Amino acid sequence: MKKIITFLFPLCLALLLLVACGEDYEYPSVKLEFLTAHSGTDGTLQSVLTDDGDYLTVLEDGAGVRTSPDTTLRIISNYELLENEGQTGVKLWAVSSVVSPLPQPASMFQEGVKTDPVELTSMWMGRNYLNMLLGVKAQNGGHLFHFVEDSIAKDEITGSTTVYLTLYHDDVDDVPAYTMRAYLSVPLWQYANGIDNQLLTVHFSLHNYDGEIETRTFETQINIDDVQ
Repeated sequence: MKKIITFLFPLCLALLLLVACGEDYEYPSVKLEFLTAHSGTDGTLQSVLTDDGDYLTVLEDGAGVRTSPDTTLRIISNYELLENEGQTGVKLWAVSSVVSPLPQPASMFQEGVKTDPVELTSMWMGRNYLNMLLGVKAQNGGHLFHFVEDSIAKDEITGSTTVYLTLYHDDVDDVPAYTMRAYLSVPLWQYANGIDNQLLTVHFSLHNYDGEIETRTFETQINIDDVQ
């Protein structure tokens, strides 16, 4: 059986801008958003796709990101729009990777599905992704996250798809000393079945600190032209 790798998220990153821990820093007029980034053959970030559907060239990368060549990755960044010789692009001031693995069935987690609690701060639909901001009680800051695909169904008449997902969270017995922030983004494009603007209903559940299961439901359409 293939082993599922859970994703470690360092909860308190200084490069996560004004919302992160540490000293405040005054940035110019910037946006803080989830982005889908693409790297070039040298591993530097060449372009980003906003959740509004805008493709933007990376004109400057103040964060100096290096990743694998020709890679698509999910990031959160504070960025500034720039104009250069009539071309609109971005300067990335700070960048952090976002936990965004493909959801997997519960049977793929050899040690079982762990659902340690979190605080749901906000959850919203992005472009081909379900984004979320979570509050996590921690001290050392390293927690494991993934997404569990509980069930999936396709309506043969309408062609629409419904998927039920659960947050995998292992707090690795961390001391619940402080509330820190975690940014996660669920990829959804794999549920399009190769059909552009495929209608998708997502039911996403997590366990909170009150001992309850919270579920949020979203409807969206998948843009397969964005998938690379």
